[in-house]
Amino acid sequence: MSMIRKTLCGVSLGGLLVLGAAAPGNLYAQAKGGQSGQEKQSQQQALKSVSGKVSAIGNGGTAFTLEVSGENKKTMDFVVDKNTQVQGQVKAGSAVTVEYQATETGQYLAVSVTAQG
Repeated sequence: MSMIRKTLCGVSLGGLLVLGAAAPGNLYAQAKGGQSGQEKQSQQQALKSVSGKVSAIGNGGTAFTLEVSGENKKTMDFVVDKNTQVQGQVKAGSAVTVEYQATETGQYLAVSVTAQG
């Protein structure tokens, strides 16, 4: 296993969305955590998707706010965990698509965040 992969696998929850020195506010892709087939199936059933622009990244990179695209302008707050997949460079101002699910506590958990164009 390469040193970079070992580093990504060892990232703590607090450092999930690493703020890069060269481009502050960037989100970097994380190694995918192991999930059983049953967990993936239940997760896919509850997933919703939304697109918009990242307006802020907070809590040491473990949360972000999205300005939702469309007729009804609104913002949504998301949290991330060790299983959140980030594709591409995501920072404040980035257009993204977020697949998410509601948690038992009423928060929106980002399952995947994909930078657009």
